[in-house]
Amino acid sequence: MTAPDSTFSGLDDRLFLSAQRESEALKERLLELYLLYTTSRTCSMAMQTSTLFIKIVDLLKNALGVEEFCLFLKDPASGLFEVWSADERVMAAAGDVSFCSGEGISGLVAADGKPILVQDVSQDKRFLHYKGMLQGIGSFLSVPLLGNDNQVFGVLNIHKAKPQAFREKDKEFFCAVAHNLAVAMERARLFENARQEAMHDQLTGIYNRRFFLECAERELSKSRRDNHSVSLLFLDIDHFKDVNDNFGHVFGDQVLRQVAAILQNDIRQSDIPARYGGEEFVIILPATSGQDACCLAEKLRRKVASELVASPRHEARRTLTMTVGVASFPEDGASITELLVVADRRLYKGKGEGRNRVVGPAAPTPGTAPADNRRRNPRQRAALRVMPAHVGADRMVHSIDIMHDQQWEFCALIDVSREGFNSLVSFEPRLGADYLCRAVADPRNGGTLQQFAVQVRHVEELGNSRYLMGVEVGSHDVSSWRCLCSSLG
Repeated sequence: MTAPDSTFSGLDDRLFLSAQRESEALKERLLELYLLYTTSRTCSMAMQTSTLFIKIVDLLKNALGVEEFCLFLKDPASGLFEVWSADERVMAAAGDVSFCSGEGISGLVAADGKPILVQDVSQDKRFLHYKGMLQGIGSFLSVPLLGNDNQVFGVLNIHKAKPQAFREKDKEFFCAVAHNLAVAMERARLFENARQEAMHDQLTGIYNRRFFLECAERELSKSRRDNHSVSLLFLDIDHFKDVNDNFGHVFGDQVLRQVAAILQNDIRQSDIPARYGGEEFVIILPATSGQDACCLAEKLRRKVASELVASPRHEARRTLTMTVGVASFPEDGASITELLVVADRRLYKGKGEGRNRVVGPAAPTPGTAPADNRRRNPRQRAALRVMPAHVGADRMVHSIDIMHDQQWEFCALIDVSREGFNSLVSFEPRLGADYLCRAVADPRNGGTLQQFAVQVRHVEELGNSRYLMGVEVGSHDVSSWRCLCSSLG
């Protein structure tokens, strides 16, 4: 038997090993391409920054296997780069850290727009350990997020506990990931800006007519289902044409903004104010009777008359006044159009009677103080009326509160499900954060019924210090929450 040729045997081994290495490299490259495709597809599905926040965290941790990361975004006002998203350890230790362009490694990346890889941070004096707030980092990669104008608006940091833990090609891979994130963020910002413009009046900042009509239809449908009243205020500034003619449109615009601010600040969070057109404003008032709506309208009329003037010049100052028409469902109409017609007719009836008055069902006359129970005890007028099976009629739930900064804040509920609820709040909730909530009965009949934990799953800024918040009830409290919401229908 002839012995194998050792020369060819060694060549075969080398060819096999080379082919194996090329196969492994090809598999790795295919995996990277798949992960980049997954990144692009995941980000492209998120049209809002709050949703994108959740998807980015899930993508980096689960799909890409990144243990520690921190995403900084530039604040347009201050120019500082602030933490927008991070893993749990980084957020807990360095969530409040910010830096300026050129400060530390992340600042250099922000200034130059080029990635920096540090294999051993102990050997690089530029590394600041998040300004001393985070230790236990061995190797560090920082890549820029570039906008369409090629300007850096964010920085993505990825770090590992051990030195020399990155490969050189990791820099290229995560630059591609950062590019996908940047494209998704810019798209989400454009979408949200367009949505804000579609919802809000550009001059006054409150809702516009189109969005108001959509909200009013939803509130009316809810009132029909829950057998509640809903009221509508139609407000018009008296002699506003004279203001524009005598003092110019710049001053007239200032008056409109001041009126909008009064309306915004002196109504409940669940009420919906809008600029209807010109000097006309409307407000939809859920779970409010015609009498209570007239009391609120009188309060707003008095405040405008006491705080606003119709002239910028001191020597020609005179009071600015407002006339209000009020209509209520179901007494005055079965549709929003019918309510608007009735409120508008009453508004112009008030104009014909001398202006500066409220006209509606049980409307108070000027000079009488309104018995504003609706504003004095808002919990008794909350939109939610829940009657759990184990709670007696004398302990009806009047509202849901949420704990914020060691204080209970009122939640204006929009809708509920067996897993959680959507609501309007006056503070910015932290996405992914846990909060304590409570179901509140009429304070005269026992106060708090029960408490339960929720986690914020969605946050959307509506403007004017209003936020739409979607929460999920904690697993330990789901059964008690379902008991509360079972009678909502």
